[in-house]
Amino acid sequence: MQWLGWLVALVVALVASWLVHAWRGSRARADALFYEKIDLENELDTLHAERVANPVTEAPSMPVAVPPPMPPAPAIDTAQIGAQLDELAAQLEEYRERNRAYDAAIQHCLQPVEMLIGADEQTQAAALGHIDAARKPLFAARQAVQKAALSRNAPTLDAVRASLAVAAPAGAVVEEGKPEADPEV
Repeated sequence: MQWLGWLVALVVALVASWLVHAWRGSRARADALFYEKIDLENELDTLHAERVANPVTEAPSMPVAVPPPMPPAPAIDTAQIGAQLDELAAQLEEYRERNRAYDAAIQHCLQPVEMLIGADEQTQAAALGHIDAARKPLFAARQAVQKAALSRNAPTLDAVRASLAVAAPAGAVVEEGKPEADPEV
């Protein structure tokens, strides 16, 4: 059985040796890449300094490639955006409702304190100490959730919805770069 212990020790030593070797190799590669980056930054700074010191007065002899024209911007459907904002508002309201339900559940879980009135003094003291220790973090968490932005009304969401309704009539499609047709003309 002693040979099994020596075998395990040998395997552990080999694995440790391999891990140290791999770590050193990756560390050397990281250092080499870091120094290469520093060299490239120095070369770039040198080239920039030379360009500032000796500006080119004539056009470059190499032809400049003109990029292909950009495709037209996609159309923006304000009705779809409004529907998405309505869905987001519904989700926010659902979150608030669930938050209120969670708060009510916590309050319900803490009600057994009143049932300890008939218990002996030692059990009652231990239970009250445990419940007091649990109540403080629960109330702190509840207070933090109530201060969260999702727990309050969302006037920004309503303002965005109103601005979209004013910017374009319902169902209108607005393309970027193209003015909307004036309905009064």
